[in-house]
Amino acid sequence: VRVCVCPRIYVNLVPYAHGTHSSPFIGTVDTMSQTRRDWYIAAVSNLSTAYNLVNINLAHVDMENQFCGGDKCGTSVTAASTACLAGAIIGQLTFGYVGDCLGRRPALRLTMIMSVVGALISAFAVPLQADQPTSAFTFLSIARLILGIGVGGVYPLAATVAAESSDDSKRGSSVALVFSMQGVATLLVPLVGMLFFYGLGTYKHRLHAELSLPGISWRLILAIGALPGIILMPFQMCQSNSEEPTASPRNSDGGLTLLQALKERTYWRNILGCAGGWFLFDITFYGNTLFAPTVLHDVFGVSEGRKGFSPVIANSIKYNLCWQLTILALIGLPGYYVSVWLMDKAGPKNIQLQGFVMMALLYAGLGMFMTTLEQSPELLLAIYGLTYFFSNFGPNSTTFLLPAESFPKQVRSSLNGFCAASGKLGATLGSSVFKALVKAVGAPVVFLLCAACAAVGVVITIFCIDDRRGQAMEGEEHLAASNGASTREPNFSHGVSIQPQGDHA
Repeated sequence: VRVCVCPRIYVNLVPYAHGTHSSPFIGTVDTMSQTRRDWYIAAVSNLSTAYNLVNINLAHVDMENQFCGGDKCGTSVTAASTACLAGAIIGQLTFGYVGDCLGRRPALRLTMIMSVVGALISAFAVPLQADQPTSAFTFLSIARLILGIGVGGVYPLAATVAAESSDDSKRGSSVALVFSMQGVATLLVPLVGMLFFYGLGTYKHRLHAELSLPGISWRLILAIGALPGIILMPFQMCQSNSEEPTASPRNSDGGLTLLQALKERTYWRNILGCAGGWFLFDITFYGNTLFAPTVLHDVFGVSEGRKGFSPVIANSIKYNLCWQLTILALIGLPGYYVSVWLMDKAGPKNIQLQGFVMMALLYAGLGMFMTTLEQSPELLLAIYGLTYFFSNFGPNSTTFLLPAESFPKQVRSSLNGFCAASGKLGATLGSSVFKALVKAVGAPVVFLLCAACAAVGVVITIFCIDDRRGQAMEGEEHLAASNGASTREPNFSHGVSIQPQGDHA
């Protein structure tokens, strides 16, 4: 028996003679198939991506208390939040193409390395100028730009790996399950926040108690974002590039560059549907997610605490930001798994359509009846939470899948990256204006603008998205026809997966 450091156990099966009976197997037993390992790596990579994008919505509140004396440096906070999204656009466009040229696995390794480095640097943010404490957000912006390039690259690669590693009949649920890790990460952010804020104390608490490292809690919240990537490194490094799974194609068959693909008129309708829907959705989703503290403060009428500090934990839910974010995440989380359950039955087009419709109705209701709903904070929080549920049981899950199945293999990762970058362009727009808009015109008007974005998303989904449930991915219909069934699933007909391997030490 030969054991590799990654979860693979190699067993040499030698022919034996006993009368006329001999072993039919000469090869290697792999306890976890390469296909399944690729899927798990894609899932954990997606968890890392979501956690690193969202953790700033909690960390920045305690950072403002430390460096600004409360919610008084909105421009700096917006810059730090949008820097990660801007980096994500670069990463999605760059690593999508790298994935088509060099292979999904090498590209995914590079993205995770950048994510780890960016997350760790973020945790050490300090003022760049001693007389300007708010310059700590400039440091953070640079670090999160690096982080964003890494997490952005995960989007097209994880979606493509998950789609190409799945059988056509269950491709939708497989990709949706990978993307559901975003919901787990969104829930982890406030839970990790409570672990550190209650266990170690907020900046305000540690300052008054004259404890060292008063900002240790928000630093650890940001640093934890490096953990998934660090855990994945041994698994990724012992993947063999000499193997040729469908998850790591080489772009050697006349593949197009991104610019060439964008000029192909045959792709325009699907690009408009996939990229346009993702752009509109991320305006609302990331605007609300990254600045949920600002929206929730306005919704609950929360004023700043003593000495201008904004509360993150408290005895009342009205002032406990961590519990508010936890409740929102818990309401939204089931939406991912309803999507997993129905993705291959209803199809991503129909799920995206109903999601946009329900988002438009809920946001419109919040905008028009905010004054009445403010009399019942619990009901208001529940309805606001439903916007997250139908986001997840809707375009948040489908926009991740649709580009992977709508474009042919030679440009799949590149155009997936372009569509994801369009989404992050919308996220950058939303996160750039949400905080200022909420403070200028109030949450009701912002909710009505979100309703308008969702309504346009309904139109784009109806006319520019194809229903491909149960069908082969774009450009691979001939493979399904020739094989009679998908061959991307590992063969377990004899109880083990037999795959030829090279020599392993």
